[in-house]
Amino acid sequence: MRIRITEDQLDKVKEQESYKKMLFKYWDKVGPGITDNMSKLFGLEYHGGLKNQTGIRMVDVQRWLTEYLGADKAQEIAMEFFDKKEHTIDNCGGYEFNFTIDNVEDDGAQFIVTVTVDDINGEVMLMLVDGTLHKLRAARDSDDYGWEIENEIEDCIYDYISENVEDKTGISFVMDSINYKSDIGV
Repeated sequence: MRIRITEDQLDKVKEQESYKKMLFKYWDKVGPGITDNMSKLFGLEYHGGLKNQTGIRMVDVQRWLTEYLGADKAQEIAMEFFDKKEHTIDNCGGYEFNFTIDNVEDDGAQFIVTVTVDDINGEVMLMLVDGTLHKLRAARDSDDYGWEIENEIEDCIYDYISENVEDKTGISFVMDSINYKSDIGV
């Protein structure tokens, strides 16, 4: 069976292979991982939520990182992170809280993660509300901004896991659910 491709398609394949080789050489020198510096250096930053300067998708870079590490090694690095049960968020806006990873499933394409947030002991500085420190549980219970607090907690956890799993292994994940200690009576 023969497959025909256009010259544009062939050029795109060659360009991707060129970027892949450059990234492998970069990782040989500085170590594997997806960093802001790497993204800037290779023109992979996204502008206005649209395309980056190269046309290379971040999912391609993640796939190449996993390939560079080897699938088994990437999986091992990710599982070492997930096996650490308690994690601390202390550098995400005004939020400070711990969370545990309760369950991780590998569906073959990505990890599916369930976490529990310690909203009883966690705190948030509400600069735009009253400029004071609040317990996460009380902030979540607010009719005015509780929904926003929960969204920002999810963003903080997502960014933290992304930085420690996706950016270090290329393996993606999704949040299955976020539970709160105050809701489950722990």
